[in-house]
Amino acid sequence: MSTSMMTIYLVPVGATDLSKKGELLGINNPELNGAGKSNADRAAGILAPIVLEAVFSGPYRRESETAELVARTHSIPVRVEKDLKDINYGRWCGQTWQAIETNEGDALSKLVKSPHRFRFPSGDKMKRSGKRLQSFVRQLLANYGTGNLVVIADDFVLMVIVSMMTKVEFRELDPLKPSLGKMTVVECDQGKCSIKHLRSK
Repeated sequence: MSTSMMTIYLVPVGATDLSKKGELLGINNPELNGAGKSNADRAAGILAPIVLEAVFSGPYRRESETAELVARTHSIPVRVEKDLKDINYGRWCGQTWQAIETNEGDALSKLVKSPHRFRFPSGDKMKRSGKRLQSFVRQLLANYGTGNLVVIADDFVLMVIVSMMTKVEFRELDPLKPSLGKMTVVECDQGKCSIKHLRSK
């Protein structure tokens, strides 16, 4: 393995009482429920033997609670990043992707095919959300070149980040597929990043 290798573990937030079936949370801010804490504990167990340089988290409770459970084993602080917060999905908040596909399939198809041009109904523009996520990615790659990092955010946000890091087309990541608590692993060597595991660890 190259001495310049960096590994990034992208961990989805645990479940909440408002997202038992994978509903989009957006700007809602519930805490983890029992199943969510179990998901976070599982991620913490997988990451426990790995030496971590940093754990990054979005600012919402579900994100920070997941991050605290992961970071606690390593006795390192959680670095809360506002840029990692979930997107405001507008009137799609509280719905699953499956329900949205059934009721508004054409709009959902546009999101997957051209995310940078999409605006969520009564919610955020993806172009604006993409800018803040791109800012996070740039800072991450600029400030770290080696070691193991953890990034904790909501599923959809993580897939946007993976696409930005690896240059893989967003639609090729099957971005609406639920993670079911499984993390994605990206490896970067001298600034070039590739997917090692996609929602499979």
